[in-house]
Amino acid sequence: MPKGGQPSQVTLLLRLLCGGYLIYLAYSLFTEAAGSVVFYIAAAVFALVGAALIAYTLRGVLRSRSQGTEELEEEAPPLLEDADETDGKE
Repeated sequence: MPKGGQPSQVTLLLRLLCGGYLIYLAYSLFTEAAGSVVFYIAAAVFALVGAALIAYTLRGVLRSRSQGTEELEEEAPPLLEDADETDGKE
């Protein structure tokens, strides 16, 4: 993990892909279940885990982006006009 405890973009992408794949597997199991209760239970578990993984990842992405914009506003560099005035040049 990079500094600050935030996961990298590759990690976030892999989480989203895994969540989507689990939902796809759940759909496939559900359509091929042929009345077996075990397949229905497995499909439900896969769907819940996949949806939770996607929701958890998206929540983290949105939270980190909102914190990132707040940090950028706080640490904004001085404007060019201010920099010219502080150089002592006239």
